[in-house]
Amino acid sequence: MSYKIIGDSCTDLTPDLKKDPHFQIIPLILQVGNTQIIDDETFDQKSFLELVKSSSESPKTACPSPELYKEAFECEEDQVFVITLSEHLSGSYNSAVLGKKLYEEEHGKDSKKIAVFGSDSASCGQLNIAVYIQSLCQASLPFEEIEDKVRAYIKSMRTYFVLESLDTLRKRTSYRSAGILCYCS
Repeated sequence: MSYKIIGDSCTDLTPDLKKDPHFQIIPLILQVGNTQIIDDETFDQKSFLELVKSSSESPKTACPSPELYKEAFECEEDQVFVITLSEHLSGSYNSAVLGKKLYEEEHGKDSKKIAVFGSDSASCGQLNIAVYIQSLCQASLPFEEIEDKVRAYIKSMRTYFVLESLDTLRKRTSYRSAGILCYCS
């Protein structure tokens, strides 16, 4: 069994996993004011954070296109697993699902097994799911069993985060609609 694990660029891969040929990242596009930044290997976090801090507007993201996901499925591996930023925060999940549909329309549903997972998380949560998928693949479990185990794993996860500052949330007028809840003591 050959496998590939695809994540959007919110997936916080370690330097070693970035070099592992089983992994591929599809970039999100970040926007601050009129400036667009592709979240790929050229991303400069320090410059981005300075841009966010100096802007009166909240940063926004644009999800990868379905075509980018479809192109990623054009690989030699026969099993593909996709992990996206929570579908409650981004359209990345919907793009991956549509990319899968486009791939299957062109190649047939039986040409390759593809599972798309909305992480209900972000960043390190996506990384945890990716590493879990890798361990299941290395154990040579059947595709359907991996899919079931990963869905159960995602349901069992809890994501917590710490903010250095509430400034970016203050700029965003509808952060509650994005499913973000912040407890401060």
